[in-house]
Amino acid sequence: MKTKPKTVEKSFKATLERMPSNLGWVIIRIPFDVSKVWGVRGRLRVKGEINGFPFRTSLFPTGKGYHFVLVNKGMQVGANVRAGNTADFRLEPDLEVRKATVPLELQRALAEDRSLRRWFDGLNYSIRKWFGDMVAQPKNSETRVRRAEQIAEQLLAAREAERELPPILQAAFARDPRAWEGWQLMSSTQRRHNLLSIFYYRRPEVRDRRIAKMLEEAAARAGRRRQE
Repeated sequence: MKTKPKTVEKSFKATLERMPSNLGWVIIRIPFDVSKVWGVRGRLRVKGEINGFPFRTSLFPTGKGYHFVLVNKGMQVGANVRAGNTADFRLEPDLEVRKATVPLELQRALAEDRSLRRWFDGLNYSIRKWFGDMVAQPKNSETRVRRAEQIAEQLLAAREAERELPPILQAAFARDPRAWEGWQLMSSTQRRHNLLSIFYYRRPEVRDRRIAKMLEEAAARAGRRRQE
């Protein structure tokens, strides 16, 4: 049974920094032990404020003994901060049930495969909301329908890869046994997130780069385990 986080509020200062990756993410490192304060070692949904600007997001574990928060553009604008600035934060576990709105176009695309719709409904709130927002963004109805169909294809590819890795990933892991070892060390949720990220990209060269990044992260995970 999943442990319910402790309802403790924490206030602190933290400096926004760019995450060392090509994604351009701006983050803060949580300056305390999340597992001791809230009793959770993995990902944790939280709500709070940055310089008084309210937000809801998640804390993510790094595997290096600390958690981080992604400070998105909306949070930066609302709090009038950017990378390099120090801000005041208030955080507490977000225990409210979140419901993601699924646009009609995506509902119709997923309705063609009931098992795919059930699989989609089993994804966490943030991912479902992200896909829903992607479909809802275009003003043109034809564009929304086309995007919903593309996303349904991506979801199907990720689900099938979760059941049995496609040849492209089997070959990649065969070339890099350490990455395969790290892949097996990941939780089912972590593997699912990687598959969704890989099959989100339609262009082969971009997908190949995402696979290479996943292999690098998996190999690093295996390396850390060997050092323990």
